[in-house]
Amino acid sequence: MTMRSINPRTGTEMTPSETIVYDELCRAAEAGEPCPLNLDLEMMIGCSSSSGAPKVVKRLEQRGLIVVVRYQRFRQVKICATGQWTMKAPNQQTTSTHVPRGCGAGSRAGGRVSVRRGAL
Repeated sequence: MTMRSINPRTGTEMTPSETIVYDELCRAAEAGEPCPLNLDLEMMIGCSSSSGAPKVVKRLEQRGLIVVVRYQRFRQVKICATGQWTMKAPNQQTTSTHVPRGCGAGSRAGGRVSVRRGAL
């Protein structure tokens, strides 16, 4: 059973991890900073799994507290309560949205790639 408490920013119940991540996203948006990396969020919540922070961010998104725009290596987050966005990361080179693994250029239905032999 996960312990929940009321987050003063939202007035809703949140787990300790959700509260820490939400508060950090709010702080970054208020300060005009880029969205914290998963590794940074995982260190804040004391998580040893690389999937911990993305799961917390996804739960906050599903609850309607944040809106997330994902890029290949970065994300921008909108805090729904304030309308503030985290900024674009300074080393972000692309504006292309995230393409899930296996759906990129050259992919085909069925996952098989044909190879022509003797073409060289």
